[in-house]
Amino acid sequence: MKQLLWIIILFALAIGVAIATRTYTGNVYLVIEHTMIRVNLHLFVLGLVASVVALYILVRLIAGILSTPDKLSRFGVGRRNRKATQSLNAAGLAYFEGKFQEAQAQADKVLANKEAGDKRILALMLAAHAADQSGNAEARDQYLHDIEKLPEKTQLSRHLLLAESAINQQNDEEAENHLKAAAQINPRLTRLVRLQLRHALDKGNALEILDKVDKLRRAGAMNDNEAEQLSERAYAQLLSLAQDAAGLKACLKRIPDSLKAGALSAAIAQKYAELGLYDKAVAWVNQYYPQNHRADLLSVFVQSAQYLDEYGQQKAIDTADAWLRQNPNDPKLLAALGDLAYHRQLWGKAQGYLEASLRLEPTVHARLTLAKVFEQSQRHNDAQEQRRLALSAMDETAEH
Repeated sequence: MKQLLWIIILFALAIGVAIATRTYTGNVYLVIEHTMIRVNLHLFVLGLVASVVALYILVRLIAGILSTPDKLSRFGVGRRNRKATQSLNAAGLAYFEGKFQEAQAQADKVLANKEAGDKRILALMLAAHAADQSGNAEARDQYLHDIEKLPEKTQLSRHLLLAESAINQQNDEEAENHLKAAAQINPRLTRLVRLQLRHALDKGNALEILDKVDKLRRAGAMNDNEAEQLSERAYAQLLSLAQDAAGLKACLKRIPDSLKAGALSAAIAQKYAELGLYDKAVAWVNQYYPQNHRADLLSVFVQSAQYLDEYGQQKAIDTADAWLRQNPNDPKLLAALGDLAYHRQLWGKAQGYLEASLRLEPTVHARLTLAKVFEQSQRHNDAQEQRRLALSAMDETAEH
């Protein structure tokens, strides 16, 4: 549009000049001291225009010559800036390809470039991380020292790198300091939370583990399977720290129902037994075994039932017998009933349960318990045979 406007203006001027040359004719007289010069009007106008054009060209030429050094300087600055950008890109690419020494070398080129400007910050961070990955601690510390001189808001990468290094070296105090410093800058950063989780795992801080796992899961930075495994580990650790009934009760309030009924059900029952709360251990198994049928609950059930009174022991046998009616071919449940009957000195019942268990799944424990039952029944040869079979099974297991 602008070009069209200039064409119209020039065309109008050409028409105006053509009309003027036809309308206005005459001469122009120039007086120089005592000399008078007569010049045709048309020629004078053309000469005047030519003089203006020549003067314009001369001025532009002189200005161009005078500005040449500045242009060359700007060209050099631009060229160095482009080189800094290329080196920074090369450093980043090499770092993510695992070529850490090359990444450090390219980052050094950026740092040596006087026109790198703000690119120096990223180059320093890349160089520090590359040196750390390649095991060059001296170079890494020098880069980190340079980063420390930068504004506080740019210190996050330094704190994270130093925290990770301290965690790897099991330097808890230094790791804690740098993690706190990083959290003051950006507490929600995923990488920071992951480092905090690693630190909590190393220290065995169950509550901290649960908190960080929850944050990562909510942020979508941890899949459900990994979160469940770490949470289960933390809850198991909390459970192990319970020293009395009150502590165990407080711990159970934290544990999700899914873990109580699943992976941690046997561990909770065992904890009741360790604290001498045998009636509660039996009650726990009574509640959760019908739901999950976990065989590891049965050993705690048998162990705890021994410490109950006769009524409690008989009730435990009746309860287990009711479970057996629902699943009559469960060898582990049959073996557990055999143990319960043995402790109640019900030799006939114990023999029946144990022999049924052995028909389904021969185990060393069931054979040894059956041998003790036979001893109580004065069947010494049968007891000896069961012990021989148990030893044979143990030898076969050792060979494999």
